[in-house]
Amino acid sequence: MMQRDFGAFRAGTTKNFDRHKAFSYLRIVVTIITFFTIATKVHLGWIGQIGQRGFGLLTIAFLATLAGIALSAFRWSGALNALKVKNKFSDLFKLQLVGLFASNFLPSTVGGDIVRARWLGRRSDQVAEGFASVIIERLTGWFVLPCLALIGIAVDPAMLHLGKVSGIIITIATATLTALLILITFTIFKKQVKPEGRFKSLSAVISSLGNGIKQFREDPSSLVKLIAWAIAYQLSIVTAALFAASAIHISITWRELLVMVPTVAMLQVLPLTIGGIGIREGALVLMLQPLGIATTQAIEFGLVVYGINVLASLLGAPSFAFGAPPRETVASSNAVPISDNTAIGDS
Repeated sequence: MMQRDFGAFRAGTTKNFDRHKAFSYLRIVVTIITFFTIATKVHLGWIGQIGQRGFGLLTIAFLATLAGIALSAFRWSGALNALKVKNKFSDLFKLQLVGLFASNFLPSTVGGDIVRARWLGRRSDQVAEGFASVIIERLTGWFVLPCLALIGIAVDPAMLHLGKVSGIIITIATATLTALLILITFTIFKKQVKPEGRFKSLSAVISSLGNGIKQFREDPSSLVKLIAWAIAYQLSIVTAALFAASAIHISITWRELLVMVPTVAMLQVLPLTIGGIGIREGALVLMLQPLGIATTQAIEFGLVVYGINVLASLLGAPSFAFGAPPRETVASSNAVPISDNTAIGDS
């Protein structure tokens, strides 16, 4: 009987691995096809037209992106503090770069978030808390992104008159907030069960996530600080996009970008291509067209923003190449071990 159960578990695990592997290959194929489709829509001659002033503006955009990464490290630190996990800003900043590099270059459904959560867990022996901290960090993004988009529409009522684009933006923002509410409700009111096997690790993460949310309910000021860091991060990304647009002679206001940048970010959560190639450019073409910006310019804008992001992520390549940092045991009564093979967030 035991042998039969083990055989069934092994077969199920192999099937699950093969499915993820097949999806990774499909993602590579879709990315390649999408990239070459985009390449046929633009001409490299536009790069030479950027000029000295343009490259100066791109440098500012790059620095704003790095500032955003630093702000996201502060946000992550706030989540870890809520879970009572010791952390250092320098380590978190480095792991943010590593995660960004993984997200931009790895053809995997795991993603940069899982990479940095696992690396943090290996260093601190608090893997469940590490995963939970990344989830909490992302949840603040799921809250801030749609809120900024809706605030942008409120600040600039003209954004309500973009035809079907206005409806799409509002729908995406509303759906994101609804999904966030459902997830938080599930976490707070989850059933107290004791799952075994492969689900035991997932239960540990959900438990840690629940502890973090409980801490925020008891100390709302810590949640306010976390959301403030999230807003600052998104505003730095909007600033980078504004300078990037100006560098390639696209006339667009910060109020319009306050709506569009968060909307694109919400769409890029979909794991259809590597680095969001195609999703970002397609969304920009759709949203910028009512503003009188040509398809070619919208694609160029998307590629420039992606290029800046890739350039920043290369700073994490050396750390990624040398592997996870050495283990540093941190005493905690709440530490819960989690299997290194647990695939959380593979959806």
